[in-house]
Amino acid sequence: MRKSLDKSDLDFLSSIGIGESEVNSQIEFINSDTNKKTLVLSRPCLMNDGLLSYDEINKMPPIHDIDTSSISRFIPASGSSTRMFDFDNSSDTFFKNIKSLPLFNLLSSYCDRNSIDLSQIIEDKNLDKLKDILLSQKEMNFASLPKAILPFHFLKGIAVTPIEEIILYSLGDIVNSYMWFTIQKTDEEMILKTLRDSVLLSEVNFKDFVKFSYQDSATNSLCFDMNKNLVRYDDGRIYTHPSGHGALLGNLNEVESDYVFINNIDNISPKTRTLRYEISKILYNVVANTKKQYDMILKTFIERDYDLLLPSINSIVGTLPDKIKNEAIEKKVDFIIDMLNKPIRVCGVVKDNQSKGGKAFWVFDGNSESVQIVEESQVNMKDKNQKAIWESGIYFNPVEMICSLRDFKGDKFDLFKFAENSLGMKVRKNIFDKESIFVERPGLWNGCMHYWHTIFVEIPKACFTPVKNLEDLFLPTHQP
Repeated sequence: MRKSLDKSDLDFLSSIGIGESEVNSQIEFINSDTNKKTLVLSRPCLMNDGLLSYDEINKMPPIHDIDTSSISRFIPASGSSTRMFDFDNSSDTFFKNIKSLPLFNLLSSYCDRNSIDLSQIIEDKNLDKLKDILLSQKEMNFASLPKAILPFHFLKGIAVTPIEEIILYSLGDIVNSYMWFTIQKTDEEMILKTLRDSVLLSEVNFKDFVKFSYQDSATNSLCFDMNKNLVRYDDGRIYTHPSGHGALLGNLNEVESDYVFINNIDNISPKTRTLRYEISKILYNVVANTKKQYDMILKTFIERDYDLLLPSINSIVGTLPDKIKNEAIEKKVDFIIDMLNKPIRVCGVVKDNQSKGGKAFWVFDGNSESVQIVEESQVNMKDKNQKAIWESGIYFNPVEMICSLRDFKGDKFDLFKFAENSLGMKVRKNIFDKESIFVERPGLWNGCMHYWHTIFVEIPKACFTPVKNLEDLFLPTHQP
């Protein structure tokens, strides 16, 4: 496979930031018999065993003087809207409720202008024809739109998109400083036009606090067909594919705020706004108190007054790994400093064992246990014991989290130092009508945060209101 790359290929890849060592690494992984590194599950996280109890949360002193300028929000928003139309009409739900969709007025106006009998399409329940109108490049071309600017809800009788709604939501939340949206660079003008034309944002100078960040092309992956040949464009150029949301670690690493909320673009509902304000306060209070506690310990340990530290170390020696327990006090102090001086994330989780996505588990890495957000694809489901543990997991990650990104001295962490890069995997996808394979990086809140301090907090299930396709918008939580 290496021979299929000539100098012009390597020069092209170098021009987009993909160096020869990265090329060789991807080729080696694709050629290897190993598909991925799996995690070893110990047990599911439960209340008082991996999840912070309500008593522990309530004991934390409230942070009254919140410096909102030190908090920002990070929203991955580069996904396309194509999957929003990925459904069938087996239950007749879609045509029965189509007129309640915020995009219906756009559809109706388009059909009127182009002499298309929309009423007949609805009466015939002709889903193929309707999807063609909505998605075709020759028609409304919604397939080319980012999901962030597809109308989701009505606010004050006005159809609003997720990006408008998240901005409006954040203005009333404890976060009223920078908002970072990761987008495709090619979508920027469409998104800006949506914000400029927004009636509800007409009195908001969003340019002061809304920032766009682009997924770096250097994080893209080479793609190979099933004969291990490189996938190329018709003109011979190498095609590279985005390598999953783990590629956004570099974008998150550029955020200068002390604290950063991370949310998905599609988990939004006008009916849960007040509830989510309260959740934001709880998550912030937990992360701020935890950081304060760790900083106090670290500032004491960094002085290395071993006589002073000895009683504290003796009180926790039983929790240290076996290889550290019998070491000299100097090495124990070094270990404790390294163990504590890490980024912190507090993740809201909901009790839900049906949703697809990451769950909260205790994971064993050969030396110690840690709590992690685990995807099913990271588990060896052929192992009956591991499969049983996976199926016993009841807490789901709706991507409602806050991160602390500075150390006890106030310096920014280099987030790349706390990722487990071996947790990437091979992914199959149809590209240019060919079954293809490429390397997907460890997930942003999975392997990319593997060595962070992770705290799970149960939040109400009502906070989880994802919109994965148009039919989700018919649910009561998304209706006016």
